[in-house]
Amino acid sequence: MASNVHLLKCSHAKRTGPKMTVDAFCIHCYRILGGRRTASQRAKTEAKHICPEKRLAWQPAAPPPYN
Repeated sequence: MASNVHLLKCSHAKRTGPKMTVDAFCIHCYRILGGRRTASQRAKTEAKHICPEKRLAWQPAAPPPYN
């Protein structure tokens, strides 16, 4: 019985609230890149991800005119 009292007494001291994570995802290929805790980590992860759809978005919409 004493061990149960000890566990209950100490259990609330170490308990913390859940940490919220926001999934980073690519807006071009809709792939989930993982959960990140801060906005800066999410921005870095999204910037490092390069997919074919993102490369295609970097291309100009029409070729430049040749005169």
